[in-house]
Amino acid sequence: MGQIDHPTLTIVHSFTDPLVDQIGDVGNELGEGLTLVLLSLAVGGIGLWINSDRWKFAGLYSLLAHGISGLLTQILKHSLSRPRPRIMDTTEWKIGPTLESGLDSFPSGHTSGTFSMATVFAYYFPKGRVVWFGLASFIALCRVIKGSHFPTDVLGGLLVGIGCGLVLVYARNQWKEAIAQAFVHGLPWLVTAFGVLWILVPHPGIELEPNLSLFIGLFLIMIGLGLRLWWIRECTAPNPPPQLEVPTWPRLLMGLGLATSTGSLIVVGASFLAGIVWWLGTQAELLSKTENQNNFIAGLNPIWFEALLGIGMFLLAPLAYSIRFSSFIY
Repeated sequence: MGQIDHPTLTIVHSFTDPLVDQIGDVGNELGEGLTLVLLSLAVGGIGLWINSDRWKFAGLYSLLAHGISGLLTQILKHSLSRPRPRIMDTTEWKIGPTLESGLDSFPSGHTSGTFSMATVFAYYFPKGRVVWFGLASFIALCRVIKGSHFPTDVLGGLLVGIGCGLVLVYARNQWKEAIAQAFVHGLPWLVTAFGVLWILVPHPGIELEPNLSLFIGLFLIMIGLGLRLWWIRECTAPNPPPQLEVPTWPRLLMGLGLATSTGSLIVVGASFLAGIVWWLGTQAELLSKTENQNNFIAGLNPIWFEALLGIGMFLLAPLAYSIRFSSFIY
């Protein structure tokens, strides 16, 4: 992440024009929590005044989205404990819970709050979505300009904010189903993000032998991919056996193989638990010719889809290995 963050900050901070600082101050004020709360209350108040359900729901759900994203952001901030840019050069980043001031850079709270509200407003007022997301992007950019956050902090806040907004506007009437699906399908991505942070940030840990971890990782990916391709071929044959299903557990092997290539038992363990939860939640997926058209990208043949996924993971494994064992000295 330093390859992205530090050069960007160097370029941004090379501008010393007072006007740039003033623009940054404007963005910071617009993204303050109080400003966003007042905006939600104003929208809701207009809805009550003109008796418009759209305005009332926009005010209510933007307020809820802001609150949920803020809570999630604070949990991540004080769990990951990334130093702010102003103290990064003098402070070592050690992942772990802390309430110490300055160790709360990732993700950006201003960004998560504004993008969560922008997502809600874009849903209720779609004609203005360019304005909502444009303002949110301006506020996010100002956080980098003022030196309050790294670019990746802003990216993290964007993902948290949009995710919270989408859950609220699309899942109001199906809370249990939405939460269950978000947990099952979102947990692997969360563990993936954790794995990326774990191999990028220097820290002590329980490690596997490097070459052995890469070999085992590639072997598991190949086994999982081979099993998936075989089952898909059988299910898509002209006369497939009755009740034949394509199981999802071979993908668990592929994900576990990618995690193993990092050489970290912590990443492997977290990936295994997340994979079990995902597998139990999805079970087996039945592939018929009709389902093939709906479950794969733009009518892409399921065998090609699975092959591309496997090749991508096969290429990511050496990359994870390289980053883990070449970028840092433990």
